[in-house]
Amino acid sequence: MKKTICALLALAMILTFAACGKSQEPPSGIFYDITGIAPDETVMEVDGNAVPAELYFYWTAYNCSLIDYQILNANAYYGAYSNLVGEDGALIWDGELSEGQTVNQFALEQVEDTVKFYAALENMAKEYGVEMTEEDKETMAANRAAAVEELGSEEAFQDYLAKLGLREKNFERLSVAAYLMDGLTDLVLEEGNPLYLAPEDYDQYATYADHILLATKDTTTGASLSEEEIAAKRSTAEDLLSQLQKAENVEELFTQLADEYSEDPGRASNPTGYIYTPGTMVTEFEDAASALAPGEVSGIVESDYGFHIILRRNLMEGLDNDPDQKRTIAETHMQSLVELTMQEAEVTRSDLLADMDPGAFYVSYTARLEELAAAEEATNAADGTSDGTSDGTSDGASNNSTTGSNDTAEGNAAGNDTADNTAENSGENG
Repeated sequence: MKKTICALLALAMILTFAACGKSQEPPSGIFYDITGIAPDETVMEVDGNAVPAELYFYWTAYNCSLIDYQILNANAYYGAYSNLVGEDGALIWDGELSEGQTVNQFALEQVEDTVKFYAALENMAKEYGVEMTEEDKETMAANRAAAVEELGSEEAFQDYLAKLGLREKNFERLSVAAYLMDGLTDLVLEEGNPLYLAPEDYDQYATYADHILLATKDTTTGASLSEEEIAAKRSTAEDLLSQLQKAENVEELFTQLADEYSEDPGRASNPTGYIYTPGTMVTEFEDAASALAPGEVSGIVESDYGFHIILRRNLMEGLDNDPDQKRTIAETHMQSLVELTMQEAEVTRSDLLADMDPGAFYVSYTARLEELAAAEEATNAADGTSDGTSDGTSDGASNNSTTGSNDTAEGNAAGNDTADNTAENSGENG
């Protein structure tokens, strides 16, 4: 029975492609069942770039899923957002997330920012002549084939797309976006191009700094040292700083002293320091480093980790030796340009979205998925068979094909940062 259902879903997809563009094609799909809005109905335009209902509702489900996951996990592990979790353990979408803003309102902002970001990205690619290369097309086809293989069959893949609420053409549109971002990032790195990021402008996104850390805590256990040990560490720091202030070649001596004295556990893998983005290092470190010019050394900077002496290095010299990091910064810059384009775009929103309630939509969507899962389990039990395409497997396969596009969405400033981004930064780098 399950195979029959999957076959019917796959056949429906094939018929959809065969009838593409024909007015007699009846609307269908999981999102249509929930909203009554035809998948190809334009619900938003961003500088004339039409966004169909199917994509809009896909991003609604995607963003709501992230918000639901983040808030419920923050509550489960840290006791946060207790006012937003009902007795049944479900998220209260109408609950107040921040002053004057409900979870539902926040979700709507996230959804529409993501939708607009993607449309603006497509617009910029068109403006600057960025298209899929033959290599890109081959890579995307290989990713799709890998997803089909992991799921077990083309039929299972189409079944999963149906659960995502996507037809092939919009699944492909989402996947293409990652390659468009790559192409635009290439232009950021191409000298003479209008999108080129000049070397002196990389400083707005990252800092390159080295340090000598004399730890006031045991670097293994985190236990504080004795007052006598801490005093000895400060004395050593003062001596090292005095040597640096008298040195003719500060950077050369700094490297020697850091190799000999620094107690930063990360030095072995970062022998010349760290190229970091704002918010990565402890505040005291970042504040002191930002006040320095390249080649300058700080005084003694105290943090929870101990005493630091910081040398600010030339960022472009570091990036020339780390092209992957340079590209990451270039992509961050490109994302900021897309966000600016998004903010300045002329956006029209269909009246069909006038009563859009992301939370209610998401609850209906997940309920429908649960119904489908229950039906599959029942048919499997009746048949005594399983095709091995559980939701967990499907999720993994889908991510193989769409990770690039989802990463791009997460890179947009709207971000989906609902719950605390806890413990993401490495304290040891401080």
